[in-house]
Amino acid sequence: MPQPSYEYGVARVRVLETRVLTRERIERMVDAQSPEDALKVLSETSYAPLVAELNSPYEYEELISKEMKRVRDFIDEISPAPAITDLFFLKYDFHNIKVLMKRKYMEGQVEDLPLAEMGTVPVEVLKKGVEEPESGLLPPFVAKAVKEVDEACLLNVDPQKIDTVLDRAMYDHIFEVCRKKRNAFALRYFQMQVDLLNLRSLLRAKRLNQGFEFLKEMLIPHGSLDVSFYSHAIEQAYEQLIKEMESTPYGKIIGEGVQEFLRTGTLTAFERLMDDYLLNYVKSVKYNPFGIEAIVGYLLAKENEVRLIRIIMVGKINNLPAEKIRERLRDVYV
Repeated sequence: MPQPSYEYGVARVRVLETRVLTRERIERMVDAQSPEDALKVLSETSYAPLVAELNSPYEYEELISKEMKRVRDFIDEISPAPAITDLFFLKYDFHNIKVLMKRKYMEGQVEDLPLAEMGTVPVEVLKKGVEEPESGLLPPFVAKAVKEVDEACLLNVDPQKIDTVLDRAMYDHIFEVCRKKRNAFALRYFQMQVDLLNLRSLLRAKRLNQGFEFLKEMLIPHGSLDVSFYSHAIEQAYEQLIKEMESTPYGKIIGEGVQEFLRTGTLTAFERLMDDYLLNYVKSVKYNPFGIEAIVGYLLAKENEVRLIRIIMVGKINNLPAEKIRERLRDVYV
């Protein structure tokens, strides 16, 4: 029987880490001549049984879904600290709540995204809970957020407001749990994530020529950069922002990300640098044998891996040149 200890969980993860896709495999998929050939490369790995079940390369999302369901069950089985590991699945719950709230108030006006099965609350429970937030079906912090969105939508239905209310509710809960459990690793990880999301919001606001009042509505609390930083940064020229951020932990991301943003007009490169930064942080701490770092690291490695597979398969199906696909790739975990 599995033992819910850090030593047991880390030992299990160490075995599975050897099966995570390497850069060499990813590069071979990118250089494949067709979607079918890309899947052939994947069939040489632990994905072989899942590839064999596909009737067509266009069904690659089924492969991804089944693999992440396996990872979800595995983390549940071995985690000695489910209160912490569940925090890393909350984004799926809140993705679902955003979709459900927008269906409720904006059906047909916004893109109707599919619901994710990776969250901590079953999708059917979320559906009923969103319709009846007083029913007691939802965790209290979720029910409170849903109620806040309902009240906001009575006055004005704004998709940005829905996202902002729910993002703040999610991170309020995450930081409350991190501090209650005194988990320095998770606290640092999410603090960096908030900083990077807020910096992305800063760039979006500047692109729209908006001022601080606009940006302030999008900022998520709990980051290491306080509000005064953003009120100053929104008024700065990009060159000055890059210069002032040079000596901070985010200097490289701002430097390279802003240059690409100015060149292309998109945040694609910035978002790739964000993902790489967080993954590299987890890689740097994953060797702690008596903590949750390696277990969370494996989860994030698998999320990163399926993101790479999706980028490659979308690129292959749409006949993108290999160099265009490669521009969008993130780092690998191993």
